[in-house]
Amino acid sequence: MACFPHESPVLREARRDRRDDGRGIERLLHPRVVAVVGASREPGTVGHEVFRRLLADGFTGTVYPVNAAASHVASVYAYRDVADVPAAIDLAVIAVPARDVVGVLRACAACGVGAAIVVSAGFADGGDEGRALLAETVRIARDSGLRLVGPNAMGVINTDRTVRMHATFAVGAAPAGRVGVFTQSGALAGSFLADATRRAVGFSTFVSAGDRSDISVNDLLEYWQSDPRTDVVMLHLQSLGNPGRFARIARELGRSKPVVALKSGQDSPDGGVDALLGGAGVVRVDTLNQLFDAVQLLAHQPLPAGRRVGVVGTSSALATLATDACRTYALDVPALSPETCAALAALVGDRYATNPVDLGPLADPDLFDATLRTVATSGEVDAILALVTPHAQENRLGAAIRAVAADTGLPVLASYLGRDGIPAALTVADADGRPARGSVPSYSSPESAALALSRAADHAAWRARGRGRIPPLPDVDLAGARALVERCPADGAWLPEPVVAALLAGVGLRAWPGVRVADPAGALTAARSLGWPVALKIADERFRSRLDVGAVQLGREDEAALAAAWHAVRAAVGPGDMVVQPMAPAGVSTVVGLRRDPAVGALLSLRLGGAVADLIADPLARTLPLTDLDADGLIRSIRGSVLLVGGSGTPAADTAALADLLHRVARLAEEIPGIGEVLLDPVLVGRRGVVVLHAGIRLLPADPPGTAGSGGPVRS
Repeated sequence: MACFPHESPVLREARRDRRDDGRGIERLLHPRVVAVVGASREPGTVGHEVFRRLLADGFTGTVYPVNAAASHVASVYAYRDVADVPAAIDLAVIAVPARDVVGVLRACAACGVGAAIVVSAGFADGGDEGRALLAETVRIARDSGLRLVGPNAMGVINTDRTVRMHATFAVGAAPAGRVGVFTQSGALAGSFLADATRRAVGFSTFVSAGDRSDISVNDLLEYWQSDPRTDVVMLHLQSLGNPGRFARIARELGRSKPVVALKSGQDSPDGGVDALLGGAGVVRVDTLNQLFDAVQLLAHQPLPAGRRVGVVGTSSALATLATDACRTYALDVPALSPETCAALAALVGDRYATNPVDLGPLADPDLFDATLRTVATSGEVDAILALVTPHAQENRLGAAIRAVAADTGLPVLASYLGRDGIPAALTVADADGRPARGSVPSYSSPESAALALSRAADHAAWRARGRGRIPPLPDVDLAGARALVERCPADGAWLPEPVVAALLAGVGLRAWPGVRVADPAGALTAARSLGWPVALKIADERFRSRLDVGAVQLGREDEAALAAAWHAVRAAVGPGDMVVQPMAPAGVSTVVGLRRDPAVGALLSLRLGGAVADLIADPLARTLPLTDLDADGLIRSIRGSVLLVGGSGTPAADTAALADLLHRVARLAEEIPGIGEVLLDPVLVGRRGVVVLHAGIRLLPADPPGTAGSGGPVRS
């Protein structure tokens, strides 16, 4: 028995070297030959259901069942081993016990199989033995260049009429459409299929990745970027794998194709996941319903040019709910101009000539159409929300809504109370009768419609903001600092001040001078050296900036004042070394921090300084790389930013210098990935320049023996 066709070692090596050029993804999603290994004769088993679904959905290629103990599966001749299959296999679906997967995968690798889906469980969730099997499975795939989905995957679907592949064991069909789907949870895959049918959201391709040991969300994002059949991407994520790569790809993809994501698990206190997804232009949602709400709109309607909403409906109560919901989600339901109100009054009377427009439960369809058009063509709204209660001529109302959407080019969405999806009257059908672009989505409540529209407006604003740029930074030379860091123990401790000073100098920054002292005599010597007046503060990090508790004494101008300050600090916070510094120029106190978040990578944060800010202000954060727009957003968004910008919009402090400092801290983290945390607290932002009163840096702790820094075999 031999594999067919034969593949020389040279060709196999070349294929291995090109494993990231997309061919593996192509063979996964566009296979011509599929083998189901472990295809059982028993209905209800995973292998049987995958094989049956491939046949039932009309896969346009060839499917071979592989079963060592059966001659036929579902009346189709079965092969004992993949080596017996008389064709070059593009995709193998492996549904055998976990202990047998390694052997099957070796056979697939020997035969030049391009991709494999392992639906078997018992790997990452199978204790030490399962994790060892997973590591060996990944090693075989990587050494051979075979691309791998799973283990513990639900499978893959491609609705392209030239492929028609449903290689999953999920119950339910996948409606064809233009949404690419990735989920890490196999359990949610069936729910996705059911909701897609109910919501009239059609899929281009669907991947349930399970343990995500090789093919990741990043691979699929790259594929969808150039896939002409995909207009919107829908993600369910439990982790982000390589967050930097995810952000780069998603940011580029989102410029032309919206990416909507539901991320499971709690975010970090400083909002790292929100920062990563928001900076990459990903539309983040909180629930499965919201995921489909957002995708339903983005897949069928254009993005709004702004946040102004015209509301037209058949119920005053719904109109009030819709208006309140729009305002809750930062949408505007504006008063209309006198000219537009006059045009409405000619249609509905003076009493109803306003926004929202209530036509009552018995609204005439022609009047409904004319009112919608008057509001939509006024130039005073960016989107239309149509509210429809049960009506004897509901189909005619729907036809009016659909026609206004088509004729005006505005995004239009409806709320048919209690009904999610796309009713027939709101459907623009494609050649196969399925809802196509231009169909108008309906939401079961005005609140869910308003939230979906708000997220679409947020995404449109992100696109309009532009890409930003990473500004050039003079006076950056980290060669010496790198060598210094390499000699420091990677124990997670704060680095000595001379090392911190060298690292900051490498990116053109310096901390305000200070001398650590142990007694009053040392403090006096330091003050005389630095020059009066001076500040005296406890060296303990917990109290370094706490003027409120007496741990910091400012403006001491002579020996007597310094001695009194020493005793005041001792009385306030107890024993410990102190720091003497010359008085710095006045400025707004801020705190700049950077830390390596295990979920999203390096995270740069900015907040106001001081004890009160510590209690009330959450730091705002951005992931790297940091663009000029990111830095500007951090500065303008911190609470109390009026102190930085000024009430008249003129700078009250040197925001350009603060932005330059943010970029230099970001560069430090990018150039020296061993840095785990940077804390500049406080940074005084004056009218001209910034002063770093204190700086702390620590390295990432070394990985325990026998572990990898990436935390496992996941490729992303």
